[in-house]
Amino acid sequence: MDRLIVLSLLLCSCAVFVPAEKSDTDQMIFYNAAAARVQLVGDWNNWGGLTEATALVDPSCGIMNNEDGFWKVSLPEDLSKGRYRYAFLVNGSQFFYDPLNPERSMFNQHEVSVLLID
Repeated sequence: MDRLIVLSLLLCSCAVFVPAEKSDTDQMIFYNAAAARVQLVGDWNNWGGLTEATALVDPSCGIMNNEDGFWKVSLPEDLSKGRYRYAFLVNGSQFFYDPLNPERSMFNQHEVSVLLID
């Protein structure tokens, strides 16, 4: 029974140990096998609708594709040079910053990552 509890806790916390990464193709990758849905939200898409007056998450905004627990999405092609905050929104409620990216900022009391495009 103890092994089952430890295994369950380990599986539920995988996102903490497996970092997101940005590849050369401007694709963001985030690992979380337990997630039902992951969205890439940030300054460029109004945080999936969270900055709107209704403050509701648009379920189709920044949606990532699941490939065996690896969630992937390409960055928008029209991002101009600048500084953008972003995070991975898991199941519509949990924010995860990019653990491979040391640049941090805050969004609505959540620690998030910073993407610099030059």
